[in-house]
Amino acid sequence: MKSQRTSAAVDATLLAAIRETVVVHGVRRTTANDIAERAGISRMTFYRRMGSVENAVLAALTEEFRDFARTAHADEPGRPGAGSGGDSGTGRERLVGFAVESVRVFATSELLASIAERDPEFLIPYVTDRFGASQQLILDQLRAMLDDGVADGSVDSSEATATMLLLALQGVALSSRVLLRTGVFEAALAELATMLGRYLTPSNINPAASVTTTDAGQQK
Repeated sequence: MKSQRTSAAVDATLLAAIRETVVVHGVRRTTANDIAERAGISRMTFYRRMGSVENAVLAALTEEFRDFARTAHADEPGRPGAGSGGDSGTGRERLVGFAVESVRVFATSELLASIAERDPEFLIPYVTDRFGASQQLILDQLRAMLDDGVADGSVDSSEATATMLLLALQGVALSSRVLLRTGVFEAALAELATMLGRYLTPSNINPAASVTTTDAGQQK
């Protein structure tokens, strides 16, 4: 048990060091030595645990979204995310709240901001070629929350719905720097919440009662 706790502590320290180093230097200028020195471990230990700097950066990104997912679940069921509507707290409300906040996490992450500004090409394969672990984590969360919404009758879903939601969120997230610079980020999140609420609403529910809005100005 002691060795497991020690290993977990080393991993946590290492992930923090990866994040801090990439925020300061970017991906291309970050070396294994930089990370190992900041984490207080040997370069051999770094390679044994991470394999490469690229793997290390991906692990740090995944941990960032995993922390968000843990927080989101810890806050349920009182985390509908925006809803002053009569169905606040339904599966759809929780899903829309999770989706909108996942975009906010992307937009406000120092780690992602550093990568997007200095090394945007690092993200391209995960947009054009394959899903990374961070995307898969969010996709799994979306699928589980869609199932909850279908179970309580607040969501209409098909096999491809989770994937399409992920792609929609990804598009807004990748444009977040433009939205922030032009001062419309919060308004865009509110529109995203409305769009998702309408998209997910079953056809037998009055659309006027399904609009989900995000009180973006009250959040973070």
